[in-house]
Amino acid sequence: MKKVSLSFIALYVLFSLCSCGIQETTNQLADNSLNQYITYNLPDTLINGSHNRELGYLGGNLFCLKDTGGCVAEKASTSTPYGWNSYGGVEMYYKLNCKFDNGQLFDVSLPWNHSMYLSKAQPVDRCEVSAVIVQVSHDLYTASEIDAKDIGNDKLTSTMWYVFFAKENSDISYAIFLNADSFSKEDTISLAQSVIFKDNAFNIEIK
Repeated sequence: MKKVSLSFIALYVLFSLCSCGIQETTNQLADNSLNQYITYNLPDTLINGSHNRELGYLGGNLFCLKDTGGCVAEKASTSTPYGWNSYGGVEMYYKLNCKFDNGQLFDVSLPWNHSMYLSKAQPVDRCEVSAVIVQVSHDLYTASEIDAKDIGNDKLTSTMWYVFFAKENSDISYAIFLNADSFSKEDTISLAQSVIFKDNAFNIEIK
């Protein structure tokens, strides 16, 4: 009886230790999930922030200032979608309305409400995957907040450069973006051209 009890305890302890190890690995993957699919070279002034599920449709991470660690570039309402007032970021999307011509991406329908395109989509050459760049304006406050707080016109919106990446035979797509007040269109194109996708980046099964 003692042997059986000791064996049971040993198995229980071993199982507990193994379970803890598996949980840590899962958490680490969740915190850095986009690293499994995409890599890139950020501008010298930026570093990667932590993973956040609120970005895009399937999560992403913001880019933060290397000197301060701050990710917020300008003030915004507490109801403003995560990342709209940031220095930039990278996001994963599912079933965006993408338009292709002979397998080449040439347009992406606006994925958000309270935003607008400021330019037409333009192809970005020398990217690993078909890509387009577009300038976007995001609303940072609601109409009632603007009236109540008397916010200046130059503080109402943020402007971003977005590059969307997509394949015609995949429901998965990606976007990488930079704040247009801090970075140029050329900076954003250079960042996009540095992007490398892992083999499984566009073969993710969504349940």
